[in-house]
Amino acid sequence: MSKNNDKKKDLKGGNSKVTNLLPFKTKSLKEKKIETHNEIWEKMDAFSKELVDAFKEKSTREALSSEECWYIFYFRVMQRMQHEMSYPSFKFYTNWTSRQLLKSHKNFMNSIDEWTSDPDEEYDLFGRRKTSKNKTLN
Repeated sequence: MSKNNDKKKDLKGGNSKVTNLLPFKTKSLKEKKIETHNEIWEKMDAFSKELVDAFKEKSTREALSSEECWYIFYFRVMQRMQHEMSYPSFKFYTNWTSRQLLKSHKNFMNSIDEWTSDPDEEYDLFGRRKTSKNKTLN
């Protein structure tokens, strides 16, 4: 009877090294959460924005002009992309990025009334012929 009592004491009151028991750990759902493609994209986008902001701060403190610093940075990023990707992927992403930048810049410039609001001239500052929105077609 004393042998059984000794075993029960070891299991209940003894330390884990003697009994070779591992502590049971529960993990919350947040720790087990699987990241989606969009969440990873947003995380990498936030990281790249931080990187660009840090580069901007550094480039304003250097003796080179800001344009030269940005050229060096852009060249190195494009060079690394060229080495890390296949040529079709590199070509696709560079063309896609150029189109996105041109479209967003065009929309931004069209949203500024100062650039397009002079009614006396036939052409706006971009060299485009102005069309009157008040004219009706017959």
